[in-house]
Amino acid sequence: MSVYPRMGGRLIRPSLGLMRAASGMFHLHARVGELLPLERVLCAVFHKEPDRVPVVHFLQGATRRLTGITYEQFSRDPEMTADAYLTANELFGSDVLYTVIDLSVEAADFGQEIVYPPYSTAHPNYHNPLISCVEDYGRLEVFDPRKTPRMGKSIELGRILCKKAGIRYPVVGFVFGPLGVLSMMRGAQRLFLDCLKHPEKVKAALEVITEVLIAYVRAQCDTGVDSVMLDTLFASQSGISREQWVEMEGVYVRRITDEIRRNGAMVTLHNCGTRPYLDLQLEYMQPLLVSLADLPDDCDSLQEMKRKYGQRVALAGLIPTQGIMVYSPREIMELAREQIRILAPGGGYVLAPACEYPPNADLANALAVVRAAELYGRYPIK
Repeated sequence: MSVYPRMGGRLIRPSLGLMRAASGMFHLHARVGELLPLERVLCAVFHKEPDRVPVVHFLQGATRRLTGITYEQFSRDPEMTADAYLTANELFGSDVLYTVIDLSVEAADFGQEIVYPPYSTAHPNYHNPLISCVEDYGRLEVFDPRKTPRMGKSIELGRILCKKAGIRYPVVGFVFGPLGVLSMMRGAQRLFLDCLKHPEKVKAALEVITEVLIAYVRAQCDTGVDSVMLDTLFASQSGISREQWVEMEGVYVRRITDEIRRNGAMVTLHNCGTRPYLDLQLEYMQPLLVSLADLPDDCDSLQEMKRKYGQRVALAGLIPTQGIMVYSPREIMELAREQIRILAPGGGYVLAPACEYPPNADLANALAVVRAAELYGRYPIK
């Protein structure tokens, strides 16, 4: 939030204990009145029941259609991106603002060539990877993300959103995990093979990336964002083994999340992989909220996930992205209703798609997700 005061140039933020106490007050107020989105989300994060389940639509690139800008303008102009995000929240009713643009932001500033399709998400030029052989891992150098074309603009996006959100919306920054950033410059399959055959060369590159990402999250925190969300996609069966993830990313993301906490912001986590290693991610990153696309690898049902993890971390996501493409709004609402029934009691739940809303999908299903929270997510959950 832009309302945090500064002392000696540093933001003065409330402690976790103070925010936890505030969430208790918001919980009491929710019994008799409507909460602001920020209050609603804080209740969920600290496992208190708000007035209703908070909701995030993860529209991202789809928001450009609401303001008439091109996809490249959305990807590269923070003023236009902020306007699109704020318009989406006003029209659709999400409880969160976020700075995530796409997963190529960090790689672009390391020198990876990026393709900007006119109607879809920016991505690396897969035919021209920055790291074309194992010797290229040594090419990466540390730089200041505040002075770069894409990370610098993402930092500015956070500053704009914090200023315009005031105390109404929580603003969440975003950073792709170091292994994910490296995959954008090498290609995931080749990177996984290099982790087995040339681990020391990969680790040398990960050290450089981690140092840059630590500076990146520090700069995001300085804008006033309430949280920084870390994407650790490969901590799942979509990536590498549990043991390899600890060695090749877990030890690095621990340092990044420590920096987020050191700067007073909350740590949140996103993982859209298949069967994520949630227990390991909680151990190494200690997030307050985790957004998932699939059940953890040690759970067989939503009920088991709620029972095993529902008191340790707030849960979000799980509305399948592919379902948004093919389900009717009524089907999306029924799916959301079932998840609310299981995951929302006692707080600690945010209704959201599993990952980015498909950029060219019918926006009726975004409204359906929000409408489901309003209809079925009122506490106490029936």
